[in-house]
Amino acid sequence: MAKSCFSRFQSISHRVASPLSKSQRRALRSSRSLSSLSPPLPPASSLILRPPSSLVLAARFIPSDAPQRSDEWFALRRDKLTTSTFSTALGFWKGTRRFELWKEKVFEPDSQTAEAAQMRAMEWGVLNEAAAIERYISITGREVSSLGFATHSEERFEWLGASPDGLLGCFPGGGILEVKCPFNKGKPETALPWSTLPFYYMPQVQGQMEIMDRDWVDLYCWTINGSTVFRVYRERGYWDLIYGILREFWWENVVPARETLLMGRDEEAVNLYKPSSTHKQTGLVIFRSAKMASEAKLLCREIAGHVEFYRREGKEILVANRMDSGLSWADQWDYNNDPPPRSSDDDSKKGKGSKVKKVKLIKWVKDLCKKPANK
Repeated sequence: MAKSCFSRFQSISHRVASPLSKSQRRALRSSRSLSSLSPPLPPASSLILRPPSSLVLAARFIPSDAPQRSDEWFALRRDKLTTSTFSTALGFWKGTRRFELWKEKVFEPDSQTAEAAQMRAMEWGVLNEAAAIERYISITGREVSSLGFATHSEERFEWLGASPDGLLGCFPGGGILEVKCPFNKGKPETALPWSTLPFYYMPQVQGQMEIMDRDWVDLYCWTINGSTVFRVYRERGYWDLIYGILREFWWENVVPARETLLMGRDEEAVNLYKPSSTHKQTGLVIFRSAKMASEAKLLCREIAGHVEFYRREGKEILVANRMDSGLSWADQWDYNNDPPPRSSDDDSKKGKGSKVKKVKLIKWVKDLCKKPANK
């Protein structure tokens, strides 16, 4: 795949974000709706920018002067299907989430779409994202570079876009950083970092890797009480599966509805292109996502300031306290981007709890397949 094109690519040093202003809160409402769970990029005021390194420039990124959270930046996102909305476009969520995403892309965004609870969760992510990235840098020793917006360089994929939280290393061989700050249902002060990777983030990170032509993502879960780092590798077969559904959603639902609206037709005519609540392959995608999430590598766990790193050696997981080594985490971990070979022996027997979760997941997938799609 050819290299991707980036807007406003810069290396950054982070400091703690300040509370959102009224204008930033309004922008957040207009840019985020029920279609997305992941937090947007932090306000530009929370970052100290410095020029990109020569290693980064070697990737031949095409820069743009569109500032983050500017009108141009929002316009770029509105006219693309962004990776943060992939799970919604795939039909992962119950109710009208898929329809709301379609409506958001066809009509003018409704600033009142997001509910109060969702707005608080989004604001929590915005306020803490910079501090979370700073903590990731402190733990791993990696340099994180930031960009405003990324689009696929191939014309046939130009309707896809991404706003990852950071880039790790230079191209080729570098990775992507995606940060999550769980709101914990309104109680973030009691939240603990994930012990397993939530499957519904798999479409987002796989989409980021495809758009930016990178082979791995560090998905960093930050909470007040600790954090975890999961490594996810690129899976082209999975992308082929979800791409067909995403393409159908965009070109058979969104684009024709937009064209109908531009022709001056009434809303009833536009609604003929309204998508169903799920896709016929939604169950399969959820099953594949859950399997891949369960196989994601837990690289690091931090609880109350104590950091442990995990490496797989055969059947055993080796745990090392960072204080026991003079090397940084990035030095201890390999820069080999290929996932380690798996064998049947790698999958140890799981406990009763995990079997129950698997049974529930299979039942959920079967229910999705049986349930008639809402028109």
